[in-house]
Amino acid sequence: MKVVIAGGGTGGHLFPGVALADAFLREDASSGIVFMGADRGIEVKIIPSLGFELITFPVGGVMGAGLLGGVFRSLSLAIGVIKAAGALRRISPDLVVGTGGYGSVPGVVAAALLRIQRSIMEQNVTPGRANRFLARFVPRIYLGLPTAEGVFPSGKAVLIGNPIRKSALTETGSTRADTGDGKTILILGGSQGAVQLNDVSMKVVPELLRKLPGLRVIHQTGSAHSEKITAHYREEGVQVEVVPFMERMGEYYQEADLCLSRAGAMAVSEFAAAGLPSVLVPYPHAAGGHQRDNAMWLVKKGGAVLIEPDELVPEILIDTLENLIRSPVELLRMAENALKAGTRDAAGLIVSEEIKRMSGGTAS
Repeated sequence: MKVVIAGGGTGGHLFPGVALADAFLREDASSGIVFMGADRGIEVKIIPSLGFELITFPVGGVMGAGLLGGVFRSLSLAIGVIKAAGALRRISPDLVVGTGGYGSVPGVVAAALLRIQRSIMEQNVTPGRANRFLARFVPRIYLGLPTAEGVFPSGKAVLIGNPIRKSALTETGSTRADTGDGKTILILGGSQGAVQLNDVSMKVVPELLRKLPGLRVIHQTGSAHSEKITAHYREEGVQVEVVPFMERMGEYYQEADLCLSRAGAMAVSEFAAAGLPSVLVPYPHAAGGHQRDNAMWLVKKGGAVLIEPDELVPEILIDTLENLIRSPVELLRMAENALKAGTRDAAGLIVSEEIKRMSGGTAS
């Protein structure tokens, strides 16, 4: 079986593809997996380190680029489709799966032109522009979270959950439910560093630790901010585990009782799969407000609490986190609700579905 996984640009679009690749290899260890993406995306660093072949194209998002920028990027996209078609003829894959983002467009469009079986995955509640465009070129769309009715063509979309990479899965799929103050808060400042979350956390964490002596805090800061934040906590005289970047997220999810985070699609999906209660602060400049929509999905399921970005002040955050830490029954309820909403092996479900479709010859 030969599979091309097209997409990337950001971790939210790339890592579901990595989870899918692992699932194909679990199904058939001899599967040949090739990634396609943008020459400036995160895939350039990640994919070669994982041992997969990567083919890149000089493509970028067209929207928001201005008139001349849009024309240039449209031309680059057309060239990317031509190059992708040549690569697909060489590889001769059985399947092309787009994972979203502008890096997925050349491979999926080329697969449609060559009538290769293809599908796309949409991670967010509010679909991105690339997948809205690609929806017309594919017979199957796998939804990670429920989207609004009518966004995608009728009959194409299947709600199946977001594929989660092995390193982000917990061992049991649930966090511990001990009582008392001996709890752990995990703060995710983003791999690149979420400035707003990091800044407010530096003000909030010392006070929380003084109020709750048994509390443990793990603060993932992003590499660019770790030294400054470590020095700040040292000056405050508090003990905080500062981690610039987390390789094995699942191990940290397993240790945590509560998480403070942005609301990317993969983050909320991973919290749900781990049964990890969360306080979510959507990134206010996310395209189409999609992070808020993602957050509300888990809030409505009872597994998370929402704080609007313009309400993220120390007083509100301290009250929210302290009240939850002091309420083990509420934390347990949120953990159970999150776990019910989560899907731990969406990648395996997608692989099974695609194998059925290949055997049925439904590529067009």
